[in-house]
Amino acid sequence: MVAFLGISCTAALADGTDPVMKLGGGGNSEVLTGNTFSFGFTQTNPPSSSFFIDFINNTHQRMTALDLLITGSAGLVFSCDNSIDPYFTGCNTTLEENGKYLIAFSGLDATHLGIPFATFVDCGDGVEELEDAGSTSCTAKPRLSDFGITVGVTDMASGQSFSVAGTLIAPEPSSLMLLLAGGMLFLLYKRAGFAV
Repeated sequence: MVAFLGISCTAALADGTDPVMKLGGGGNSEVLTGNTFSFGFTQTNPPSSSFFIDFINNTHQRMTALDLLITGSAGLVFSCDNSIDPYFTGCNTTLEENGKYLIAFSGLDATHLGIPFATFVDCGDGVEELEDAGSTSCTAKPRLSDFGITVGVTDMASGQSFSVAGTLIAPEPSSLMLLLAGGMLFLLYKRAGFAV
Protein backbone atom coordinates (compact mmCIF):
# COMPACT_ATOMS: atom_id res chain seq x y z
CA MET A 1 0.00 0.00 0.00
CA VAL A 2 2.83 2.40 0.93
CA ALA A 3 4.66 1.62 -2.30
CA PHE A 4 1.47 2.28 -4.30
CA LEU A 5 0.97 5.66 -2.60
CA GLY A 6 4.60 6.58 -3.26
CA ILE A 7 4.24 5.72 -6.96
CA SER A 8 0.95 7.65 -7.13
CA CYS A 9 2.55 10.76 -5.61
CA THR A 10 5.49 10.55 -8.01
CA ALA A 11 3.13 10.20 -10.96
CA ALA A 12 1.12 13.19 -9.81
CA LEU A 13 4.25 15.33 -9.71
CA ALA A 14 5.65 14.03 -12.97
CA ASP A 15 2.62 14.39 -15.21
CA GLY A 16 3.35 18.03 -16.05
CA THR A 17 -0.11 19.28 -15.11
CA ASP A 18 0.55 20.44 -11.57
CA PRO A 19 1.14 24.10 -10.68
CA VAL A 20 4.43 24.14 -8.76
CA MET A 21 5.39 26.85 -6.22
CA LYS A 22 9.09 27.74 -5.80
CA LEU A 23 10.28 30.16 -3.12
CA GLY A 24 13.33 32.34 -3.79
CA GLY A 25 14.62 35.89 -3.73
CA GLY A 26 12.66 38.78 -5.24
CA GLY A 27 13.24 42.23 -6.74
CA ASN A 28 11.14 45.36 -7.39
CA SER A 29 8.45 44.19 -5.02
CA GLU A 30 5.35 45.14 -3.07
CA VAL A 31 5.94 46.15 0.56
CA LEU A 32 4.18 44.13 3.28
CA THR A 33 3.76 45.57 6.77
CA GLY A 34 1.43 42.77 7.85
CA ASN A 35 1.97 39.03 7.71
CA THR A 36 -0.64 38.19 5.05
CA PHE A 37 -0.81 38.62 1.29
CA SER A 38 -2.73 37.18 -1.64
CA PHE A 39 -2.48 36.62 -5.37
CA GLY A 40 -4.28 34.73 -8.10
CA PHE A 41 -3.82 33.45 -11.63
CA THR A 42 -6.02 32.45 -14.58
CA GLN A 43 -4.41 30.59 -17.49
CA THR A 44 -4.51 32.47 -20.79
CA ASN A 45 -4.68 31.40 -24.42
CA PRO A 46 -1.95 31.01 -25.65
CA PRO A 47 -0.85 29.62 -22.27
CA SER A 48 1.73 31.11 -19.94
CA SER A 49 4.46 28.77 -18.72
CA SER A 50 5.12 30.52 -15.39
CA PHE A 51 4.72 33.73 -13.49
CA PHE A 52 6.52 35.45 -10.64
CA ILE A 53 5.22 37.45 -7.69
CA ASP A 54 7.27 39.01 -4.91
CA PHE A 55 7.00 40.90 -1.65
CA ILE A 56 9.19 42.69 0.91
CA ASN A 57 8.99 41.60 4.53
CA ASN A 58 8.65 44.99 6.25
CA THR A 59 6.98 43.59 9.39
CA HIS A 60 9.97 44.20 11.72
CA GLN A 61 10.07 40.44 12.41
CA ARG A 62 12.13 37.61 10.95
CA MET A 63 9.68 35.03 9.60
CA THR A 64 10.30 31.38 10.44
CA ALA A 65 7.78 29.80 8.03
CA LEU A 66 5.54 30.59 5.06
CA ASP A 67 2.13 29.01 4.39
CA LEU A 68 0.26 29.21 1.07
CA LEU A 69 -3.42 28.17 1.21
CA ILE A 70 -4.60 27.54 -2.36
CA THR A 71 -8.09 27.31 -3.83
CA GLY A 72 -8.06 26.11 -7.43
CA SER A 73 -10.09 24.84 -10.36
CA ALA A 74 -11.22 21.21 -10.25
CA GLY A 75 -8.48 18.79 -11.28
CA LEU A 76 -5.52 20.97 -10.33
CA VAL A 77 -2.98 19.37 -7.98
CA PHE A 78 -0.50 21.76 -6.36
CA SER A 79 3.06 21.00 -5.32
CA CYS A 80 6.18 22.79 -4.13
CA ASP A 81 9.88 22.74 -4.94
CA ASN A 82 12.42 24.26 -2.56
CA SER A 83 15.52 23.60 -4.69
CA ILE A 84 16.24 27.36 -4.98
CA ASP A 85 14.93 28.30 -1.52
CA PRO A 86 17.46 30.35 0.50
CA TYR A 87 15.07 30.69 3.46
CA PHE A 88 13.84 27.25 4.57
CA THR A 89 15.13 23.67 4.49
CA GLY A 90 11.98 22.12 3.07
CA CYS A 91 8.41 22.37 1.86
CA ASN A 92 5.43 20.06 1.84
CA THR A 93 1.96 19.97 0.36
CA THR A 94 -1.20 18.84 2.15
CA LEU A 95 -4.68 18.39 0.70
CA GLU A 96 -7.06 19.87 3.27
CA GLU A 97 -10.53 18.45 4.05
CA ASN A 98 -12.18 21.41 2.31
CA GLY A 99 -10.41 20.60 -0.98
CA LYS A 100 -7.86 23.39 -0.62
CA TYR A 101 -4.13 22.77 -0.75
CA LEU A 102 -1.72 23.97 1.94
CA ILE A 103 1.89 24.44 0.91
CA ALA A 104 4.18 25.02 3.89
CA PHE A 105 7.78 26.23 3.59
CA SER A 106 9.60 25.67 6.89
CA GLY A 107 12.73 24.40 8.63
CA LEU A 108 15.74 26.44 9.74
CA ASP A 109 19.43 25.63 9.97
CA ALA A 110 22.80 27.41 9.77
CA THR A 111 22.25 28.46 6.14
CA HIS A 112 18.44 28.76 6.08
CA LEU A 113 17.56 31.47 8.61
CA GLY A 114 14.01 32.35 7.58
CA ILE A 115 12.88 35.54 5.83
CA PRO A 116 14.58 38.57 7.41
CA PHE A 117 12.78 41.89 7.80
CA ALA A 118 13.74 44.96 5.79
CA THR A 119 15.79 47.59 7.57
CA PHE A 120 15.41 50.05 4.66
CA VAL A 121 13.21 50.18 1.57
CA ASP A 122 13.74 52.30 -1.56
CA CYS A 123 10.71 52.80 -3.82
CA GLY A 124 12.43 54.62 -6.66
CA ASP A 125 12.93 58.08 -5.22
CA GLY A 126 16.54 57.32 -4.26
CA VAL A 127 15.75 57.88 -0.60
CA GLU A 128 16.06 54.90 1.70
CA GLU A 129 13.26 54.83 4.21
CA LEU A 130 10.73 52.55 5.81
CA GLU A 131 7.75 52.46 3.47
CA ASP A 132 4.02 51.94 3.95
CA ALA A 133 2.20 48.79 2.92
CA GLY A 134 1.12 48.67 -0.69
CA SER A 135 4.12 50.51 -2.15
CA THR A 136 5.26 48.66 -5.26
CA SER A 137 8.42 48.32 -7.38
CA CYS A 138 10.55 48.72 -4.26
CA THR A 139 13.94 47.28 -3.32
CA ALA A 140 15.08 46.46 0.19
CA LYS A 141 18.02 45.91 2.50
CA PRO A 142 18.92 43.26 3.43
CA ARG A 143 18.30 41.90 -0.01
CA LEU A 144 16.82 38.61 1.23
CA SER A 145 13.97 40.50 2.93
CA ASP A 146 12.60 40.67 -0.64
CA PHE A 147 11.17 37.17 -1.28
CA GLY A 148 9.53 35.86 -4.43
CA ILE A 149 7.40 32.94 -5.56
CA THR A 150 7.82 31.46 -9.04
CA VAL A 151 4.80 29.44 -10.13
CA GLY A 152 5.08 26.93 -12.96
CA VAL A 153 1.74 26.73 -14.83
CA THR A 154 2.79 25.25 -18.19
CA ASP A 155 0.09 22.61 -18.51
CA MET A 156 -2.88 24.37 -16.93
CA ALA A 157 -5.77 24.50 -19.39
CA SER A 158 -7.00 27.87 -20.65
CA GLY A 159 -9.45 29.33 -18.13
CA GLN A 160 -8.28 27.21 -15.18
CA SER A 161 -7.45 29.39 -12.20
CA PHE A 162 -6.40 29.47 -8.57
CA SER A 163 -6.09 31.94 -5.72
CA VAL A 164 -3.51 31.94 -2.93
CA ALA A 165 -3.75 33.29 0.61
CA GLY A 166 -0.22 33.61 1.98
CA THR A 167 0.75 33.85 5.64
CA LEU A 168 4.21 34.71 6.96
CA ILE A 169 4.74 33.03 10.34
CA ALA A 170 6.85 34.69 13.05
CA PRO A 171 8.34 32.82 16.01
CA GLU A 172 5.92 32.38 18.88
CA PRO A 173 6.56 34.73 21.82
CA SER A 174 7.13 31.78 24.17
CA SER A 175 9.89 30.41 21.90
CA LEU A 176 11.47 33.84 21.69
CA MET A 177 11.34 34.26 25.46
CA LEU A 178 12.89 30.81 25.98
CA LEU A 179 15.70 31.71 23.58
CA LEU A 180 16.32 35.04 25.34
CA ALA A 181 16.23 33.40 28.78
CA GLY A 182 18.74 30.77 27.64
CA GLY A 183 21.04 33.48 26.29
CA MET A 184 20.85 35.44 29.53
CA LEU A 185 21.66 32.34 31.59
CA PHE A 186 24.64 31.60 29.36
CA LEU A 187 25.93 35.18 29.77
CA LEU A 188 25.52 35.01 33.55
CA TYR A 189 27.25 31.64 33.62
CA LYS A 190 30.13 32.94 31.49
CA ARG A 191 30.44 36.16 33.51
CA ALA A 192 30.67 34.16 36.72
CA GLY A 193 33.78 32.53 35.27
CA PHE A 194 32.39 29.02 34.95
CA ALA A 195 32.38 28.87 31.16
CA VAL A 196 35.52 28.03 29.28
